[in-house]
Amino acid sequence: MYRRICLFCAVFFAFACGVFAQERPKSPFPYYIGKDYVVVGVGAKTTDAELLDVRKNLLKYSSIRFTEFDVIRGEDGDIYFLSMEVDCRDGYSASISHSFEKGDTTIHGFIRDYTKTKYNRAFYYGNLCSEQSGIERVEAVLKEREDEK
Repeated sequence: MYRRICLFCAVFFAFACGVFAQERPKSPFPYYIGKDYVVVGVGAKTTDAELLDVRKNLLKYSSIRFTEFDVIRGEDGDIYFLSMEVDCRDGYSASISHSFEKGDTTIHGFIRDYTKTKYNRAFYYGNLCSEQSGIERVEAVLKEREDEK
């Protein structure tokens, strides 16, 4: 499971760097903004600087907005509670909240899929590590695009 999350992060950072042509620090959370997909995830180890970067780039490169976003950190600096409301401004919106237990490596956030495919989920929110998120499909498409370059 950990390897899958690491691969997921690596693929999305490669595309994010290519899209915005700027250097990004390595991060344990997925973050991709493109014309076909917007993926944002937050893990217990996500830093405030990374969260600010996500928010800034969502404002700059998409119509998606956070209507509320709050994290509570423990003494070790890890997030132990996440609460966010997201509005895609096209009819899709969601509220997400999660308490991260010690050692929790899950990623929580959303996927907005703008492609017109047979896949029936244009918007997913919640645990991005879940099979129901469809993240494997998104990863496969982005990997295929990378291989074509």
